[in-house]
Order: sequence, then structure tokens, then C-alpha cells
Amino acid sequence: MKRTIGIVGFFALLVVLGAGCLWFNKDSKILPAGPRPADLNNISPEEASKRINFVPGSQIEIRQTYLGVGAQGAEKLSEGDKSGVRIITIDRFAPMNIANLRWQLSQDMETGESITARADYDEAVKNLEEGEQAPGEPEIIKERQTVIGTLTDINLKNTHKIFLPAYWPTGESTIADLSAIWVSTDVFEELKGTKNSTIYFGILDSALFGALSIAKEFSGAIDALRSDKASISNKVDVDLVKADEPSEWELMVNGKKVMVQVIKARNWFGEIVVLDNPQNPLILKMTFSPEGATELEKSNGAAFLKTLLGYEVTQLNGVQ
Repeated sequence: MKRTIGIVGFFALLVVLGAGCLWFNKDSKILPAGPRPADLNNISPEEASKRINFVPGSQIEIRQTYLGVGAQGAEKLSEGDKSGVRIITIDRFAPMNIANLRWQLSQDMETGESITARADYDEAVKNLEEGEQAPGEPEIIKERQTVIGTLTDINLKNTHKIFLPAYWPTGESTIADLSAIWVSTDVFEELKGTKNSTIYFGILDSALFGALSIAKEFSGAIDALRSDKASISNKVDVDLVKADEPSEWELMVNGKKVMVQVIKARNWFGEIVVLDNPQNPLILKMTFSPEGATELEKSNGAAFLKTLLGYEVTQLNGVQ
């Protein structure tokens, strides 16, 4: 488990290298003029979902879900530390049409000097003469590295393709054919109406891999997943998504826990949890869990991909 988390941390940094405060004082009795925080008190989960609207400056925080679970637990244990948290800020949000966002991800990584010192220590211990005392083991030294990026022209209208955060490149990217971490209006209406839609997660789309494509462990896992998909493609529509009846979900909004209504939907690749809001169908959680992926399991890449690709929204701020 520790090895998987460490590997994913390294590759998360590889991806981004290669390719705040709440707005309102909840204790103040004098509300500022203009837009105000969403009132989510004493309302049903269905109504709460509909009141979650984004404006420029609204923020989304997401964490990877280790082996498909654990993001909320990690959030509680973090004590406010944002290492490993992708902080997304909305720059433009035109519901059912288009969105722009910027993001940053900070990760505590071991310094090069620290890695070298530990390698030297291991070598010294290995070559000790009989009776010779081992040197003191060096302390692991880490430093926080932060990377940033922007996504513009996100398609909220009619695309069936999403763009998982693990694949987001640094710098500026225009993605007019992708919906990022929302489902489009067309997909949402299909999930609500017929409870069936088609969603392309882009997991096997090499055009989205960026710097991950040079990582041997990632490439091996993807090759195994491709083999699994090929073996069942004549029996299963791997991109066909089937939705459940709406259910409830706990979400931190503007610093408070709120019960919202969500739609859970799944295809061969895994499950998504979508906010039941036609104007803001945000994907609150994605769990990568391909059915019967035997080659992926044999390659020992299943845990790696589950940790890399899965994510969960842990809180929303600046919601109006």
C-alpha cells in the first residue's frame, strides 16, 4: 500500500511537471452587498443540489482516492494541510454551455540531495567490514513543489468525453471537445431520462497521457487494460453508462456539511457520482474499477491505476 501511494505520488508529480480563505465571514452579522453565499440550511438534499452554483472565484478541492476509497479520511487527517490536494478555481462558468478553470497541485517530494544521501548510506552499510560500525542513517528531507495549469472552453453542452484530473497538463490547454470534471447537459439529461448514456473516460486515449506515457509502470498497466478491453469488446459496450435512482451524498460546502442529491452511474471502467443539478452536474467522485480486468490484475497495475485515476471532491467554497 505504501509503495503504491509513493509510486503514484511520484507519477502525479511527473504528470504535472511534464505535460485559500473562504470569501465570506460566517460569523459576521452584516452581509456584504452583492452576491451572497448559498443558503443550504433546512432544505432537502434535492434542493441543496440545485442551489450549488458556481461563480468566478468558486473553488473545488479534490483528492485522489487511494484504491478507490479514503479521500474523505485523508481530508480529516490532514488538519488543513493541502499537500496532494488539487485546488481548482473557477474563472468562468456559463451553465450548460462553457467553463474555464485554473488549478494548482502541491506535493511534498524528497529532495535530490536527500535521495543521494540515502543511496550513499545504503551503499556504505552494504560494504561494512566485519565489526565496523554503521554510520548514522540520514534524515529524509522533503520540499513542497507546486505546479499549475488552466483549462479553457470546457464543453458543458453536448460532449460525451470527460478529462480525468490525473491527465491534466500544466500550462494553458483548450479542451472544447471535453467536459473535464462535469458531465455535459446532453449526458445529464440522458442519465435522468433513460438512465443510459455513453461516456468516454479517456483512460486509454494516448493523446491525453502527456508525460505519463514515458513512465514504464503506467505504460505496462495501460497495455494490460487495453488487452482486457479487447477481450470483451465484442460482448460488452465498455462506454455504456447505466444510472441508479437518485441517492444522497454528504458534501462540504462553504465550510459546512450538507446532504445533497446525486446520481450514481457506472460502465465497464468504473463508477461516477454526479451532483443532481442540471446547471452544475459536477462529478463528485470517480472510482476506477474495471470489471474482470484479469490482465491488469496479473500485471500488478490495478492498484496503481485505481490510485492514480480515482478522485473525490472533498469540499466546495465560494458557492452562491
